[in-house]
Amino acid sequence: MAAAGGLHEVCYGVPDLDAAADYWAAYGFRRGASGRLDEPAAFALYGVRSAVTSLRLGHLDSDHGLVRLMQWERPLGPGIGLTGLRAHGSRWVAQFVASALDVANHAALARRQGAPLLDLSPGFIDLSSYNPQLFGGRAARPFVDTLLAVREYTLLQPLWRQALLERFHYDSPLLGRVDKGALLPASQIVNASFMVASDDDTVFSFYELVLGLRPQSVQAIPWEAAMASRAVFELREGETHWCYTFEEPRSGDRNDARRSGRLYLFRFPSTSRLDDRIAQSQPGHLGCTLFTWRAHDLAALRSRCVVAGCRAVTDIVADEFGVPAFSAVTPDGMTWTFQQASDAELERFAA
Repeated sequence: MAAAGGLHEVCYGVPDLDAAADYWAAYGFRRGASGRLDEPAAFALYGVRSAVTSLRLGHLDSDHGLVRLMQWERPLGPGIGLTGLRAHGSRWVAQFVASALDVANHAALARRQGAPLLDLSPGFIDLSSYNPQLFGGRAARPFVDTLLAVREYTLLQPLWRQALLERFHYDSPLLGRVDKGALLPASQIVNASFMVASDDDTVFSFYELVLGLRPQSVQAIPWEAAMASRAVFELREGETHWCYTFEEPRSGDRNDARRSGRLYLFRFPSTSRLDDRIAQSQPGHLGCTLFTWRAHDLAALRSRCVVAGCRAVTDIVADEFGVPAFSAVTPDGMTWTFQQASDAELERFAA
């Protein structure tokens, strides 16, 4: 088992650390440690010829699903920018919120004041369709049964790409903890996602075989069965895509044992002809450009990455915060940074 805990951080390239921190404060994220790498050190770890200053944002007492803001002295470019989720290399994240409509109200006011953004009305995800045992194998009856459901509101801005999820009539205590005191009560990041175009149904096997995550499911989703994804991914009639879910190693099958810090990864066939944005979703650009994960034994994980065919595997060096880390491009084409978990973190994960 290489992975330690759940997804550690989602990293955003930003032009202004203070303005970016203020945005995430609305969802309950608070300022933490800051650090800096000069140009040679940043190139050694991230492959970017620019100094970088980073700020970590914490959320309640969570040790995962956190945010890192990265201000590059010379950014490579604007990143993916204000485009939809449908693209090869597109990255985004999900959080639970107390009210999706409350966030949508703020977005409506921002749009009225001239802010660039795209959003989609909250889509209905009927959980009984995915869990037929809930009603004895039959379909839920409207206005008769209590519906277990999620409303998913997608909010896209030049720097931020968020799926904001509101739960109805169920809870998973380990699957995201909402900060009720925030302006927009929200959890830490519960899912990180990206999309690739590939006809290889093993394109994401790295996350199980090398990183040691727990494969929870692979779902083929034809156009006819798509719920929220039909609009979110701009699906075309007759099109099928696949969703791969990977849980952190401690996560269980029961609702009370499932943990946040997961990966929801999406594969489209090459015939879907997704726009290629993968170069713009890597470190050095603005926007959502990097995910990080901690490891039990970083040197052993690095050796396994090399054997597994990862590209651009760097040496192990200190990151902005003095933590041993290396970066690699995984077989699906996405850049990751892996960090050595501290002794205290390993002790906590073991408990």
